[in-house]
Amino acid sequence: MDEKQYNGPGGMVVDERGDGPRIVFVHGGGIGGAMAWQAQWPLADEWRLVMPARPGYGKSPWPGSEDFERDAAYVAQLLEPGDHVVAHSYGAAVAMLAVARDCARVASLTLIESGTSAIAKDDPRVTAFHYAALGLAAHPPAEDEAYLRALFRILEPTQPLPEPLPPPLRVFASHLRHFRSPSEAVVPERELSVAHMPKLHVSGGHSAAYEGITDALAARLGGERVVIEGGGHAPQHTGERFNAVLRRFLSGGSLSATA
Repeated sequence: MDEKQYNGPGGMVVDERGDGPRIVFVHGGGIGGAMAWQAQWPLADEWRLVMPARPGYGKSPWPGSEDFERDAAYVAQLLEPGDHVVAHSYGAAVAMLAVARDCARVASLTLIESGTSAIAKDDPRVTAFHYAALGLAAHPPAEDEAYLRALFRILEPTQPLPEPLPPPLRVFASHLRHFRSPSEAVVPERELSVAHMPKLHVSGGHSAAYEGITDALAARLGGERVVIEGGGHAPQHTGERFNAVLRRFLSGGSLSATA
């Protein structure tokens, strides 16, 4: 299997594996780069997996802040005509802004549990989540680990973080004070809704707030809507259950409402 690693736009370290049409994977917060998508590595049997580590993750240099608009500019530079884009959580905000710069270049867009709660802040399922995330960013706890645990109590309250924190999460915690919340992101609805690319919206069935956000994105942008239970905030961690849905989507097959 062909594998390579190189420095991409903005100094992002990019891992590639496999051969065939490219899928660009844009990770969320916490763990980045290829390790964030380890359950998707089997897709390399028919696709070229392109897995950048956004700035401050893995071996990519930390620029002093995490900002979805800046990262979107780097991801946009990485995209090639005909790429499929798959993005999770914070990375979904990044990917939507990147793709909206030139939708015609992208073959499809898959969004997994996007953190862009502003698009659905008037949905009763989402309102408390949205303002809790913004409030925490405005008034964070004094200690980095306490800040991270408070954030994850909002994002995924049923799955507490491990004790002690693994090294990638300790690094992420140290960056949170310079973190632009995805709740601030404005989804480029006009550009994405009129784009002809197929779109897939995936949630994990664990959170009413994320169901509300994902429902809003599907309604406003168009595309297919799927729930894949068992992985919490990261349905891609179910491995083959998620991969089978993605394979069918990328191949133009029909999808059921729930996987």
